[in-house]
Amino acid sequence: MARLQDARGLSSSQRRIADCILARMGDAAFWGVEEMAEHSQSSVATVVRFAQKLGYSGFLELRQALVAQARKRDKSGERLFQAPEEAAATLLEVARRDVANIEQMVHGVNEALLQEVVRSLKSARHRVAVGRGVSAIMAGQLAYLLTQAGLPTVEGSPADFAAQASNLDAGDLLIAFSFHPYSTETLDAAAYARKKGIRILAFTDKLGAPIARLADATLPVAGENLLYSHSLAAFSVLSHGIATALAASEREEAIRRVREADRVAKPQFVKDA
Repeated sequence: MARLQDARGLSSSQRRIADCILARMGDAAFWGVEEMAEHSQSSVATVVRFAQKLGYSGFLELRQALVAQARKRDKSGERLFQAPEEAAATLLEVARRDVANIEQMVHGVNEALLQEVVRSLKSARHRVAVGRGVSAIMAGQLAYLLTQAGLPTVEGSPADFAAQASNLDAGDLLIAFSFHPYSTETLDAAAYARKKGIRILAFTDKLGAPIARLADATLPVAGENLLYSHSLAAFSVLSHGIATALAASEREEAIRRVREADRVAKPQFVKDA
């Protein structure tokens, strides 16, 4: 839903409703106003005001839009994943959860937001990606892909985020990864960058996360899994999508860089048998 994805200026309680709907788009179409309030840990009045904030006359019109979206998806018959009957049960459950994470991420990042991210990355003089724990893994992956796409990006060291942020200035970009449990070092670095007028691009688990209040643009990345951590599947799709969009904007230059990199690195490769 474009209105939900493009919503700006939401209160913290309204952000919870938005996160809840995006996380359970299929179920939300069948909730009454009381159920939506319960699932989002808000009040009926807040749900109604949220619907009006999106430009609907009230909750019923919002629900009609959700139902129409659900019917459109069902009618298409599209499925991202179809498993064979003999698939291992554990593997199947992990795959199903990651497919759900990818679908949720796709609902939360529309074309306008993706292009906004691409413009921010391209216009920045320098780019530094920071994050702790699983966020550090994401920061490294995105830094690698952006560099491959022609935008050299530094992966920040968790040992000294503050110093790295202090080397940035207006015209640069801090890419902050903050997933629960949220790292104070990442938030402190983002707060410092905000004071200096440095743009901040945030990747996090929900729009109501602390980093979202500091960021110029926030990309929600779902990652529910069985290990009480954060799955990387949806982020992998998103990061490759960003890099691909960047490369597509300068296709000939991207091809030239890949060929040049292959030429330089070729002596290091093992020859095929």
